[in-house]
Amino acid sequence: MKVTEKSLKLRCTELNLGVLKDTTFGIRFDRTSKGYMVELQYRDGTPSKVLIQEASASEAAAAVEGAALGAAAVKDAGTGKPEFVTRETFVRQGGERCPKCQSKDINLGHLVTGKGSITQLCSCVRCSLVWNSIFRLDDYDCGAAVQ
Repeated sequence: MKVTEKSLKLRCTELNLGVLKDTTFGIRFDRTSKGYMVELQYRDGTPSKVLIQEASASEAAAAVEGAALGAAAVKDAGTGKPEFVTRETFVRQGGERCPKCQSKDINLGHLVTGKGSITQLCSCVRCSLVWNSIFRLDDYDCGAAVQ
């Protein structure tokens, strides 16, 4: 069966309202001058993740189906939505959200310095979770030094 822009749009809508409805992301495609681009769009404001770009319609359809199959496999395995976001997600969001309920309504506490790291006590106003955000030294820049 030939893949068209209309069939891609229909399939993305079907998945977003179906198997992907209870996930942390939806799937979206765009047609550009160089081909199709498929991306995951996170429901929490995390920047989108491009799965494929400059692709043919059939390649875009395969990427869409791959994302749907992956989400279905996770759901079938019974892993569901975890209680806390992963470290990768927490860091990708810049530590601006509660790792449990994803609220941006967080209180930032005092900073504690250590050898090569700074720890900040944080708490969520919505769910009352308390956690430490950890900042690690990874570089220096003499050009940005304050005089």
